[in-house]
Amino acid sequence: MHRKDSAEPRKGKVKMSALVSRLRTLKNFEWTPNRLWIAIFGCWLFMLSGVLQPLGIGSPGVVQFLRLNSLLSDRQAQSADLDAEIAKLDGESASLEKSRVVLEREIRKTMGYVGENEMIFDFSLSSSSALRRSAAD
Repeated sequence: MHRKDSAEPRKGKVKMSALVSRLRTLKNFEWTPNRLWIAIFGCWLFMLSGVLQPLGIGSPGVVQFLRLNSLLSDRQAQSADLDAEIAKLDGESASLEKSRVVLEREIRKTMGYVGENEMIFDFSLSSSSALRRSAAD
């Protein structure tokens, strides 16, 4: 058990010395033209990514592109559905224009018209007939 305790500080010292040696190499770091261009290009790519857009920094970038691309596909699906519905309604319109029987049936159904030599019997209680019945009682 004594050995484990003594091994713990060594691991910490090894990690610390590795960190110190890395800091020393960063201290001796030189900016060559290639490294400078790579750094500028990296910053430019980071700004284009759109990660900082919620903070108000940079362009919307790739994040907004992906969101708008998804929205575009949704709208295209809606457009296809509407085109199918328009084609269906065009077919119904053509059948109404061609067939007089279909046209008369639709007019009667939607507008309540009556054809020649037809009578309508209304058995529903209207408000005036209900009033007459209550007055008679």
